[in-house]
Amino acid sequence: MKIEIKVLTALRLTKLFIAASRWLSKHADVLNDLNVYPVPDGDTGTNMSMTLQAVENELIKMQNEPTMEELADIISEAVLLGARGNSGTILSQIVQGFLNVVREKEEIDIATAARAFVEAKEKAYKAVSEPVEGTMLTVIRKVSEAAMEYSGAKDDFIPFLVYLKNAAAAAVEETPELLSKLKEAGVVDAGGKGIFYMLEGFEKSVTDPEMLKDLERIAKSQVSRKQKLEYVSKEEIKFKYCTEFIIESGDFDLEEYKNKISQLGDSMVCAQTKKKTKTHIHTNNPGQVLEIAGNLGNLNNIKIENMEIQHNHLLVSEKEIEHGSINLKELPEEKEIKLLFNEDNIKDIAYYAIVDNKQIGELFLKDGAAAVLIGGQTKNPSVSDIEDGLKRIKAKTIYILPNNKNIISSAKLAAERDKREIMVIETKTMLEGYYLVKNKKMPLDTLLRQSMFNYSVEITKAVRDTRINDIDIKINDCIALVNGKFFDKAETEQELIQKIYESYTNENTLSVFSMLGKTATNEGNEALKTKKFRKYSTYIGEQDNYSYYIYIEQRDPSLSKIAIVTDSASDLTSEIIGNLEITVIPLKIKIGENHYKDGVNLSKKEFWHKIITEKVIPKTAQPSPAEFKEVYDSLFDKGYEKIISIHLSSKLSGTQQAAKVAKEMTKREKDIYIVDSKAVTFAQAHQVLEAAKMVKEGKGIKEILENIDGLAEITKVYFAVSDLSYLEKGGRIGKASSIIGSFLKIRPVLKLEDGEVSLESKTFGDRGALSYIEKIVKTEGKKNSILLYTGWGGTNQELQNTDILKREADEIRKIEYRGRFEVGATIGSHAGPVFGIGIISKIR
Repeated sequence: MKIEIKVLTALRLTKLFIAASRWLSKHADVLNDLNVYPVPDGDTGTNMSMTLQAVENELIKMQNEPTMEELADIISEAVLLGARGNSGTILSQIVQGFLNVVREKEEIDIATAARAFVEAKEKAYKAVSEPVEGTMLTVIRKVSEAAMEYSGAKDDFIPFLVYLKNAAAAAVEETPELLSKLKEAGVVDAGGKGIFYMLEGFEKSVTDPEMLKDLERIAKSQVSRKQKLEYVSKEEIKFKYCTEFIIESGDFDLEEYKNKISQLGDSMVCAQTKKKTKTHIHTNNPGQVLEIAGNLGNLNNIKIENMEIQHNHLLVSEKEIEHGSINLKELPEEKEIKLLFNEDNIKDIAYYAIVDNKQIGELFLKDGAAAVLIGGQTKNPSVSDIEDGLKRIKAKTIYILPNNKNIISSAKLAAERDKREIMVIETKTMLEGYYLVKNKKMPLDTLLRQSMFNYSVEITKAVRDTRINDIDIKINDCIALVNGKFFDKAETEQELIQKIYESYTNENTLSVFSMLGKTATNEGNEALKTKKFRKYSTYIGEQDNYSYYIYIEQRDPSLSKIAIVTDSASDLTSEIIGNLEITVIPLKIKIGENHYKDGVNLSKKEFWHKIITEKVIPKTAQPSPAEFKEVYDSLFDKGYEKIISIHLSSKLSGTQQAAKVAKEMTKREKDIYIVDSKAVTFAQAHQVLEAAKMVKEGKGIKEILENIDGLAEITKVYFAVSDLSYLEKGGRIGKASSIIGSFLKIRPVLKLEDGEVSLESKTFGDRGALSYIEKIVKTEGKKNSILLYTGWGGTNQELQNTDILKREADEIRKIEYRGRFEVGATIGSHAGPVFGIGIISKIR
């Protein structure tokens, strides 16, 4: 008897996906062997099969036949969370695109299926930033075109599925003609072949006798489970109300919700998609359960049944799955994925890395990572695995380091599902990610720029014969990848390491770090030490398959020889610094019982808000010598040869003394120059900016130091204090003077000259202080050609006063206005809200 399938129902579509999963799993090793590079991490088959297995796992748990929309929700969520690697992520988009078209249909006909394949193709191409032909994208495109061109019987899916399978097969065979590296390696595209096996699995679900029996057995076991679950004796009923409902939201912490309601009953099962959360629980207090759920979203499809009267409509319980009512052989085994944390590294910004194993994970955690997920080479984690880690990291901003090109796309999908600021840094090797973690104190943009000059090397053995870049490779040859691309081969690891050193190390090499794998050899270990570097270190990583990971850090060729360092009393911001090579060391601030680093975890806006609204007097402290030494050492490690360290007036702070102690600690005293700016805020900043500009112009140390010294002698700073209570609380004036001064509305104008603060004048009222400083601007501007800075801190009144001063300066031809600074904690902690000017004579 001829079998015909006129339409696809939800049940039939369920069988298609289970069959596709099993057929793809059966051929996973075939796909893995199609890797272009003959390295032992070919994982396309593993990624694609495990992505579909995540779908199969959910489908075989189903109790009743779902509607098409319910089925689409189940598959869509499962395939997204189960997506692994690039191929698995693209596959998830193909499946979701298909489901978008069919989800509202009760039955799928061939015309609808054809449109669904077109949408699958569209979504797949959109998922890739730079689509490449000759890949699985080409195959799904060819399949979608074939689906639309199909001219066979429109009332029988069997020949349609065979037709699509054949179209996929032809497209796969064409991939080497479209992608030269496939042709050279003598393979077809693995992802494209995976699409073929998925479609062949679809076909097998209706043509292969063994597959048909298997699918029928699964269907019968689901019915059997339903019957077993529906029988519950009264004596066994502890919680009598079977309660089911849907929360019209999927945007909340599922684990927290489950913990709350689990205390009210048993047999709890919760399934969450992006838009909905379905709950089943046996409870004696359904009202309490509904109240908890109702706080999370609108409730729908509420069913409450007394199981002592009737006991059906049950879902498959998690307990049943654990204890064997479901045949565990039907559930694909999966190795446990482990998450490791270092709570001390979970700050506002946290680094979350995917690593090969526990040993490597411990290194990441020790040197700065907040969390690691074990699942690197050949063990690509799913979106769900990555998402589980994200949920447990309580940080506002998280940087994910995939450390493998095949994990990047899964990491991005996980990041998109989190409402926080989650950034996926596209690290493609383990040591590329480690470099970022180890140097996380550096600004991220600086770090990423520097990493562009470095080399990440991976050494392994070829797992098959092939040809790459006109080089014939035999099985068991030692081969090296550099920054993810094939470099060379050799008979021995020591010979290969020698080639790497010759090609990638030179006078600009700053450091070499080697991570030893399980297959590292004594000869290879010795070869790593044959060349002397400024810094060399090793770590026993015990990674599988790769005998060595080597990271070669190179000096940025555009880097100057001289580094400029200052402190946060300069009030320099990244916007003002721009592309100048300036490092700012933060001063410390204590407000109440809380400690901050100026400009790091306390912005100027936050600082002024605290002291104005909370009426607290902050205390400031200079960085420690150890903090200075850490900065100096890191700059030398980057390749700088000299450091000029310019700091606020030594008569105002001990910062300069701490820098001098650090200088002696580095044992490079002759290469560090400590400069007293005799200034603060914008006047100090002016010296720093001028020094950095001279460095960029190629000026020498002597010329730069002479210029800074000259600037200090011709700089004057004036500030008007708006509220005497800050000077009184800080001990600068007595309480009686503060009371009298406030009563008389006295506004002192302070002068900073030659590094010391003195009283310039006492003025009356805000207008009197502003008029006095306006007079200084006019007098100085008419007398000499000058540079003018304005500064403010506190309230809008101080800001408006600087605008008035700027307008005044714009009317005077001899004044060159250089900009407005927001004054921070160094002055604000002692003087409170202020505004003022800085004058630098152009004539020396």
